[in-house]
Amino acid sequence: MRAFNRCLSLLSRVTETLGPVVIIAIGGKGGSGKTTICGIMARTLGRKHGRVLAIDGDSNPNLALTLGLPAKDLMHLPVLSRDLLEQVPEEGGKTRTKLKLSTPEVLRQFGIAAPDNSTLLVLGRVGHAGAG
Repeated sequence: MRAFNRCLSLLSRVTETLGPVVIIAIGGKGGSGKTTICGIMARTLGRKHGRVLAIDGDSNPNLALTLGLPAKDLMHLPVLSRDLLEQVPEEGGKTRTKLKLSTPEVLRQFGIAAPDNSTLLVLGRVGHAGAG
């Protein structure tokens, strides 16, 4: 759920910065092909319509492979840090989650250029067995 909230916060900043965008989220049971479908959609949309931002929120991120990045690079891809988010108080005692950096800066620091006009952001990664 935390990865989902981080993703929503990032997406809201993307739309503020880039203007109207199409957002597609895919969910489902483990092993059902979500990552494969996302990668195929990102590459197809990138080839046909321009820039695509693919966000991998899985604790075992493999979207990079589907996007065409080499397997040898997977463990060296930059991962968004949890400290990029801050809780901002709002009226009525509520809080909202906000990125500390601008969207262009997040993309510059953490975006990974992939084939077919796609950019990948990785939200997390399992560092060792039993950590996921």
